[in-house]
Amino acid sequence: MEEKDFYQVLGVDKKATKDEINAAFRRLAKKYHPDRNPGDKSAERRFKEISAAHDILGDDEKRRRYDQLREARAHGFATGDFSGLDEFLRSMGARTGRPGATGAGPHFDFSDAFSNFFAGGRRAAAGGAQRGEDILQKIDIPFETAIHGGTVTLHVRRPEACPTCGGSGARPGTSPQTCKTCGGSGTTQSSQGFFSVSRPCPDCLGRGRRIAHPCAACVGSGQVLRDRALSVKIPRGVQDGARIRLTGEGEPGAAGGPPGDRFLEIHVKPHPTFRREGHDIHSDVELNIVQAALGTTVPVKTIDGTVRLRIPAGTASGAKLRLRGKGAPTPGGGHGDHYVRIRIAAPKSLTPQQADLLRRFAQEARLPL
Repeated sequence: MEEKDFYQVLGVDKKATKDEINAAFRRLAKKYHPDRNPGDKSAERRFKEISAAHDILGDDEKRRRYDQLREARAHGFATGDFSGLDEFLRSMGARTGRPGATGAGPHFDFSDAFSNFFAGGRRAAAGGAQRGEDILQKIDIPFETAIHGGTVTLHVRRPEACPTCGGSGARPGTSPQTCKTCGGSGTTQSSQGFFSVSRPCPDCLGRGRRIAHPCAACVGSGQVLRDRALSVKIPRGVQDGARIRLTGEGEPGAAGGPPGDRFLEIHVKPHPTFRREGHDIHSDVELNIVQAALGTTVPVKTIDGTVRLRIPAGTASGAKLRLRGKGAPTPGGGHGDHYVRIRIAAPKSLTPQQADLLRRFAQEARLPL
């Protein structure tokens, strides 16, 4: 049977990054995991394909070798056309021209290039302890918290080790048994021509062990969902889009492996008064035409409280006045600035006397009407 292309199995391009490959695997694995599709043989087969593809493409060395295998197939080596294979194997580090070999065609020492092709000459321990997946979570925080720092509480629902069975998945008083099919490795080897390919064991689904008597609390998964409250410290001056790492708060590891991490992506809620640009704060102050013309002193709200701002006479609409050091905290312990934009509001209605005064002012100042 012809092997499926692992890139097609995961639905990614052959130039996909490692993060893109991992994301595609997590999405598909959650969808087709046997625990979510009990009794569905097609989902089980799909899960095996996905796991095998990720086992290869998620490892830099295995992926490099797999890409070389694809190149070899593209040149016809996997279909019996061995012209040029000598040069191809040398590029992979294999020895050719094995001493004592006879025959008309080229002679190869396949132990270097193709023995345990994807394991790099080492047996993969797929059923061993594995680190849990990382989690990316977006959170919204108030503008003031982003400036001054503080603490926020997150309520999360995540899988944790089952307290009944201790995470083993087996009923208390029993224990998982080593899978006889794979000997506990979690993988089986199959050959295609002179290639050896590692796949998740079909009997234990890559776990390396089988559970004859599942735990009733977790139905053999070894995990239960728990609601938890996490207290998270927000640093002063944190920027929108920044990420905070919570070590060990990600998905639990498999077979006793360590948990992953949780990354919080910060989104700062808009403020009705302030706008932030880097470490600087911006706000608007509205003046009437007399204040702008004659100058005045007005109260201005800043992140540290209200201050008095002197407005010079003749200030134009759109002008910006700076309050030094009244902006957001900087990493070096300083602060940005606060910029106040002037907006001049014309009166919406005038009495006849007020209108007459303005016309007389315009005539004396020789202003067009």
